[in-house]
Parts: sequence; C-alpha cells; structure tokens
Amino acid sequence: MVIDVHHHLPFDWEPYVEKLRKECERLGIDKIAVIAPVESNDLLVEALHQHGDFLIGMGFVRLGEDSPRTVDHLKGAGCSGIKFIWPLKNYDDDDFMPIYARCEVHQMPSLFHLGIVARQSTDRLMDVSMARMQAIQLDRIARRFPDLPIIGAHLGNPDYHIASELARMHPNVYFDLTGSTLKKKSPEFIGEVFWWARNEQYGKMGHGVPPYQKILFGTDVEVELMEDVLGDYQRVMDTLDMSEEDRSAIMGGTAAGLFGLSDV
Repeated sequence: MVIDVHHHLPFDWEPYVEKLRKECERLGIDKIAVIAPVESNDLLVEALHQHGDFLIGMGFVRLGEDSPRTVDHLKGAGCSGIKFIWPLKNYDDDDFMPIYARCEVHQMPSLFHLGIVARQSTDRLMDVSMARMQAIQLDRIARRFPDLPIIGAHLGNPDYHIASELARMHPNVYFDLTGSTLKKKSPEFIGEVFWWARNEQYGKMGHGVPPYQKILFGTDVEVELMEDVLGDYQRVMDTLDMSEEDRSAIMGGTAAGLFGLSDV
C-alpha cells in the first residue's frame, strides 16, 4: 500500500478529489491523507463521507482556540488524524497538553507543521509566528505522550539535524520530506542528517524502528506536481541504496501502521 500522508484539500473539493483519484491511480498511490481547508472541517467530513475508501481525514485544530472537545468531534465525524499549524503559543506550551492527551487517547496521528511557513494575507489576523512551530518543541510532546504518533512536516525545515535527532530519540516521532526540502537539499544531505542509519551502535537508539523507516512519503503539492515529488523520493531512496524493506515502509508501510490500516 502506498500512502501519501500530507495533502491539502481545497474549498472546491469535489472536482479536485475526482482529479486526485485519477492521478493517484496513475501514480500507484492507494490512499491519501487530506488536511481540511482552514477552519473548514465540515468540508473535510463531507469529502470523507463520499470518498472514505480513498481519503484519510486530517482534521484541523487551532491550538489556542480549539479544545479537546474539538478532537472528540473530529474523531466521531470520521477523521483519522489531526493537523496542527499556526499555534497561538509554542507547540509545547502547557495549555496544549490536554489536546495532545485526547489525540493520544483516540490514537489519532498528529501532523505538525514545522519551520518556515508561507506568508498569507491573513497572517496578521491569525497572529502567525514561525518561532512557535520549531522542531525542537516536539521533544516535550513526544516524552509526555509516548503513545501519540507524531509526524513532523518538512523534516523540520530548516532544522533538519534537530528533526533527525528527534526521530532517533523517540519511537513515536516520524517526518515527511515535503515542501522545499527535497528541492534545496540533495539525497546525500538526507543521508547525512540520518547519519545513524550507517552506525549500528547509535542506530539502535531508534527503539527498534530502522532509521530510514522514520521517513514518511508525502507530497503537499497540487495534483499536477505529485509525480515530481514522487520522483524526488525515488531519487533519495535510490541514491542512498535503501533496502526494499525501507522503501516499502517509507512509501506506506509505516503510515498504514500509524493509521491502523492493513498494509496490503
């Protein structure tokens, strides 16, 4: 099973999902985790009701505005995971711990936007700050909630080395390589930050998860660019001479486990 763990659903989702289905079928992508349009979880739920065989729902939770009840609602509505972005305080602030606790109870993989974030006309209104979304802030969350599957977006861009060390230290922390990461960084660089994949002694600190299997496939682009991202992942896997086991895990095996799906 090939699973894309990071894709955004537009407001005009109905024609988009039809186009997305066709492209994923062509590319061999079986399921795709879609993130709700900003503050539009109802649209996501509608899409899941119509395309639940294909879509994995990632509900949007605004840290600093929403409550643990929002997580309960999204779980009951059919969402499998949660997406966090634009928090009003640092990700690891005490105020957000009850929300993460609820995600852990429901076993909802949580995708955290990390690092640089695009400018939008709503930035001032939303009080957006990159400083509140740094990779290192996942450390406390991972320790407090060891049974919460955590996915860090963009390998922490630009904090790549920190992201890799978090993957090494925590059995419940994974990263995708979406965004500009694979455009500005070479496959060799990915191998460098995952240095522990080449060191048997330190590799064991991955708590039983092989180093490269902490990487998840994701696109985070519109339909027309998905094939290009797939090619970027393929180059990384080929250049680093990854095993078939690692490739299978990256492309969907690990994600299937996180989302409770059968990897067939």
